[in-house]
Amino acid sequence: MIQDTVGPHRYSRHPRRQTLPTRVGLIVATVLAGFVIVGGVAYAGSANPGNRIVVHAGQTLWGIAETHYPATSVEQAVSAIEAANHLTSAGIRPGEVLYLPAP
Repeated sequence: MIQDTVGPHRYSRHPRRQTLPTRVGLIVATVLAGFVIVGGVAYAGSANPGNRIVVHAGQTLWGIAETHYPATSVEQAVSAIEAANHLTSAGIRPGEVLYLPAP
């Protein structure tokens, strides 16, 4: 006679199902965690929103640097503004919003 050495199967075929309030709670918690993560990523670099300006017609990056950074050399200020705004050149357009980093 052949005997089963492992014994009877201990796991049921149907996993224990969660109740509706438990499922709804898990869904809500997952959605809220997603909002927290997305919100953290979206607002990660905007700790100081007061240092944003809108470029007006006739303004240049050099003029903005002279006005907002009087104690710094213009070349350093222009480089800092370009780096903070991921600009590849000093060309800016009216209506563009620029972030001005701390001097």
